[in-house]
Amino acid sequence: MGAIADEELVFTLGSSRKVDLGRAEQELQELWHAAGDEARRQGEEGVLRLREFNFVAYAGGEDMADRISAVVARLAQRHPGRAIVLLDAGPGQAGAELVEAWVSAACYRTREGGRHVCWEQVTVPARGEAVGLLHTAAMRLLVPELPTVLWWPGEPVLDGHIFRQLGEVSDMVLVDSAGFRDPLGGLVALAGVAADRSRNFALDDLNWARLTPWREVTADLFEDPSRRVWLPRIERVLVEYGSEDTYASPRRALEPAAARALLLVGWLASRLGWRPVGDAGQGDDQALRVRFARGATAEAGEIEVLLAPRETPCGVPGGLVGVHLYVGPTGGASAPTVLSVARMGEACVCAARVRRGQGGAEELVRTVDVSPRPEDRLLSEELDLLGPDPVYEEALRMAAALAALPGAQGLRGRQGGVEAC
Repeated sequence: MGAIADEELVFTLGSSRKVDLGRAEQELQELWHAAGDEARRQGEEGVLRLREFNFVAYAGGEDMADRISAVVARLAQRHPGRAIVLLDAGPGQAGAELVEAWVSAACYRTREGGRHVCWEQVTVPARGEAVGLLHTAAMRLLVPELPTVLWWPGEPVLDGHIFRQLGEVSDMVLVDSAGFRDPLGGLVALAGVAADRSRNFALDDLNWARLTPWREVTADLFEDPSRRVWLPRIERVLVEYGSEDTYASPRRALEPAAARALLLVGWLASRLGWRPVGDAGQGDDQALRVRFARGATAEAGEIEVLLAPRETPCGVPGGLVGVHLYVGPTGGASAPTVLSVARMGEACVCAARVRRGQGGAEELVRTVDVSPRPEDRLLSEELDLLGPDPVYEEALRMAAALAALPGAQGLRGRQGGVEAC
């Protein structure tokens, strides 16, 4: 799936230059002056240089740097700022230093109203030993008195020197657990970062943001007070997940969206006060089974939660497939009531339904679009808030606790995965 929208940007002003790193700031000033002069020659007003944030992004390779640059161009429509792309360009000579950068100042016209949208970007490439100095380049390029956001797509080295140094100067750090090669170990490590009381930045995950429509529609099932009384009677939860396609490429097989499924279960359990008991288990159907205590005492009963991989054919967006909540029989019924949020065939639409008992009438509560949102929109939503998300952190702690359970290793496999199309 593409990471950015299909609409093509029509650039109107600006240019890019390769410069000595020490001259990056001066070159940006000159580029903006040139862009303003060009606008006036075209009979328009001068370019307005707006900067809301320092937006630092770490790119593990040229392909990722291109992807980040495309996202930054679209993100500027809502959040113009200074983008600093730190590019790990691979092996290099021993003793290499950071000596050059690419600086860009660019504008494009939006389709709505034809106004100019402008932003600036500095890309700092590094090879070999110089990669370990990338954080120093970022710190030199930060605009004083602006909030700083660090985005690390793919898989960050959470205990690495660069991550720690950049985190110390950031107001928010955004990762994406969809890119973790080991979803279980990655969530456990991420929860360790969240638990660090010395950190001074808000932590968030774009994979959590992708769950927003699923969480909203699941919560909506209980907006009706007549259904809210079912919450303490949930006996079983089935979460079905397919293949993760966020970082898919022709050279990489699609992986199970286990991190997203774990975060959803972590959200449910943390909101409802459930706590895991015993080890995780795995049946012949490859579903991972976890038992939860409903409350602080054994008398409150238990809930069985299953995370089940499902085959997802090419063309179906990766991620969740369905969430099903089974409520103990009510009103004299002999079978449970089932509340479901599930994809409608291969569409990017989920339907929330309630079926009361065996053979009971099925009620359609609502539908919701779960089309993959491009990264620029996910990032824009996070930048709108720019602060800690305690609900996410509680869900992450619970997801990490589940990932660490003996027997949970089954989620590491490629169950439900398919080769990239």
